[in-house]
Amino acid sequence: MAHNLAMLYIISILIGFTMCALLLYFKLVQHIHDSGGEQLQAEITSVRALVGTHAGLNALRQMMAAEDRGEDAGTNCILMRIVDRNGKVVVDCPNMRGTLPPSAFPPPGDTRAKKYQHDGGNYLLRSVKLTDPVSEEGGWRLQIGIDLNEHDQLARVYRTYLILFGFGAFLFAIPSSYIVVRRGLRPLDEFSCSIKTITGSRLNTRLEAARFPSEMHPVVESVNSMMARLESSFQRLSHYSGNLAHELRTPINNLMLEAEIALSQDRTADEYQEIIASSLTEYERLAAVIDKLLFLARADNEKNDLMFEKLDAGTEVEEVLDYFSDEASAAGISLVCRGDASFWGDRTLFRRALSNLISNAITYTPAGGDIVVSSSMGSDGAVEIAVADTGCGIYSEHLPFLFDRFYRVKSGSQHSGTGLGLAIVKAIMEMHNGDVSAWSRPGHGTIVTLHFPQHPSVTHAASQDIC
Repeated sequence: MAHNLAMLYIISILIGFTMCALLLYFKLVQHIHDSGGEQLQAEITSVRALVGTHAGLNALRQMMAAEDRGEDAGTNCILMRIVDRNGKVVVDCPNMRGTLPPSAFPPPGDTRAKKYQHDGGNYLLRSVKLTDPVSEEGGWRLQIGIDLNEHDQLARVYRTYLILFGFGAFLFAIPSSYIVVRRGLRPLDEFSCSIKTITGSRLNTRLEAARFPSEMHPVVESVNSMMARLESSFQRLSHYSGNLAHELRTPINNLMLEAEIALSQDRTADEYQEIIASSLTEYERLAAVIDKLLFLARADNEKNDLMFEKLDAGTEVEEVLDYFSDEASAAGISLVCRGDASFWGDRTLFRRALSNLISNAITYTPAGGDIVVSSSMGSDGAVEIAVADTGCGIYSEHLPFLFDRFYRVKSGSQHSGTGLGLAIVKAIMEMHNGDVSAWSRPGHGTIVTLHFPQHPSVTHAASQDIC
């Protein structure tokens, strides 16, 4: 990664320098060309003023002769010629004869300068009419040119400097780019080293955002959030494993103890039958725990394998209550169904969730109590099905953990369970993309509410599209 970034850095420097150098070079060449044109125009103005005087033509001859002898102090060689309307030379610079023939110049009406090359030399030429009376009478016109060798030499020197400077910039860019890139990636190295120190026994470690540049703060916060989720999941897994071992160890120990007692001495057939019947109870308890664990495992991995259909809440609740009617009557508890609403869900899973809630309510509701199952539809189309009892209630500190696996409230009741019933209810509601909530008041009862969305399958698909 550092090598690739360094190469990109070098390439960007070279591209930027090349573009700037080319721009400056072309601007210089244009400026040189413009300065040559301005110099020609200044000479044209001077010649016109000089020819218009009485002794101007003689002065012009003397100036041309001095330039031919190399006595001109100017930096550029100005070449001039005056011809009449017939093309006959009136006066000219000796050093332009054979170099710049009259045919090389543009016509007098053309105000643009013309470039001309001869024997490796570059010239800028113009041709203008002379406006003084004598010149107009003879139809004189001025042919003037400037030698651009010095201009070209200046452009070549500048081009050479740019190439040398570009080569130096390239040599400088190679080490500097690697230094800059490695210095810029140093926080990533520190970030990687900090993450490597986090092990299974140090999941509570969090990275300090102040140690890293501000650009990395979102990444640090994301890693800290991930570590918080991993720590929470690891703690739940440890708690889950411990509870699972406890739930399985108790019936297995009971079975082993009964078997040891049975084998300690000879027994009658009735005694063996009693031991087998007792063992069968423990087997049923083990089978129930394993069945619930398998259901939760499938719920974690197969949340989409549901048979959604539109269900009538009143009808479904009535059928579940009818199943528990004999048990409730024996316990002296009345079952009531209120409300009517329709929702989308899996019939089998809904009945299982509702059965778990009603079974819990019957277990913890004393004789003479009531269990009311009500259904209602919210303004957003969601359906709420609430199971309310008049039992002993649950203290508020237990409510946040009520739906955790193997969590059981120590209420002093003689009833015991696996602590998986409400966890299954929560898993079923998550499979429906809904949720479950509980409210309770100690000594007055508990209300558990199932929240079904308008259409779980549509909601789930929309959430996947958003992700």
